[in-house]
Amino acid sequence: MLDETRIRLEVIHFVRALRERWLAIPTSELSRFTVHLKGQQGIFKPAELTEALSITTTIDNKHAQDTIEGSRVLYDYVSRDHENDSLKRCAEAELPLIYFLQVKKRPPEYVIFAPVYVVGWNDESRCFIVDLSEQKPGEVVSPAPLRRQLPLPVMRTPESPSEIRELTRSYAVSTVQRRLYEARFRNAVLNAYGERCAVCRLRIRPLLDAAHVVSDREPKPDINVREGIALCATHHRAFDANILRYDDEYRIRVTLPDRAGEGELAMLLAFDGRELHLPSDRDQWPEAL
Repeated sequence: MLDETRIRLEVIHFVRALRERWLAIPTSELSRFTVHLKGQQGIFKPAELTEALSITTTIDNKHAQDTIEGSRVLYDYVSRDHENDSLKRCAEAELPLIYFLQVKKRPPEYVIFAPVYVVGWNDESRCFIVDLSEQKPGEVVSPAPLRRQLPLPVMRTPESPSEIRELTRSYAVSTVQRRLYEARFRNAVLNAYGERCAVCRLRIRPLLDAAHVVSDREPKPDINVREGIALCATHHRAFDANILRYDDEYRIRVTLPDRAGEGELAMLLAFDGRELHLPSDRDQWPEAL
């Protein structure tokens, strides 16, 4: 059991490290771990463990579009009852799992939540309830103690464990909804732009982002492609830093803070004055800056 716990925790650490580098993780990155992490779909248990390790669903799944009770999603029973029974045992033992949300089919890409917990099920509706907040059920996160006194303004602090729990829960819910929204937003924007950077036309999807062109970045029920623009990582950073912008005629404008060197000339100034590569549907063009 100790070995199984170690494997489970190492896997979770591995996928969380991947998440620091990828918004949507390519399936090729998952194969770098020594233990198989997921199946094609559904509930997966590797040979090294006695119970399930991961759950995989697609963003088109009816339950993946919206969370319930903030950070929780429904997950349908699979056709194999022994796998459903394994997930129930995971719920009873509060075992940490990995939730793979497939956001692209070929080649596959995933948004990952880990650790997640199954917090309930219903045999009549044949659904599990999975909490994506990445907190163990009933867990209360207390503020870390200060190592050193700092001259801070007077702030009201939570007065009870229940208030701390509610504040922590609110943050977790916001994080889950944001990550689900960002996955859908990136998919919609990249699809509109033919999966290429609007500036340099790079067409390697793992290197592309959906940059926000409006300041209001709160998750919304519906995706508005006009609030984003497809950019490679370099031009996304330049856009966020106000070095690269576009004018009312959708021409690229580059303003460098310092003298330009060889890299700046090749990667930024070379595109100054050019037209953006925009979607064929004018209704999907980005909003004016």
